[in-house]
Amino acid sequence: MTARKLALVACLLLATAAVVRAQEEGTARARGRAARARPAAGSKQAAEEHALLYQVAEAQRGLGEQMQQLKEQLDVLHGEQATRADEQTALVEEVKGLREEVKGLYVEISGVKQQIDALKEDIAGVDSNVSSFRTFSGFFIAVMILLLVVTFVLTILR
Repeated sequence: MTARKLALVACLLLATAAVVRAQEEGTARARGRAARARPAAGSKQAAEEHALLYQVAEAQRGLGEQMQQLKEQLDVLHGEQATRADEQTALVEEVKGLREEVKGLYVEISGVKQQIDALKEDIAGVDSNVSSFRTFSGFFIAVMILLLVVTFVLTILR
């Protein structure tokens, strides 16, 4: 909203300055022409009225040109504003897409965390199985050695 207000104020200032400049130029031209003009059949008052009318016509032409320039500048500003609005809309859409991607990654990370916790439980189960296997294999080897020793002693004693 402030950009529009600033643009409006700038346009009004430019228009006011243009009107003042056109009036000054018109006054100077009219004085120069009035001084050079020779009244043909009319009096001095008719010449002044003619110069004044010419001055008003010049001022109106200048104002018309300035209004056209202001319209062109306003059209350019509207175009730039539309471009900025399109860019902003594109950025909003991009941000929405990135948010959705982050949400997806969060869900994916949560799934991975659950899988890691499940793997930890599986590893703990494997560790307990390995330690019980070690215990049973140790007993089995001890029994085998004992049987070998008993067999060896019995063969020697016979």
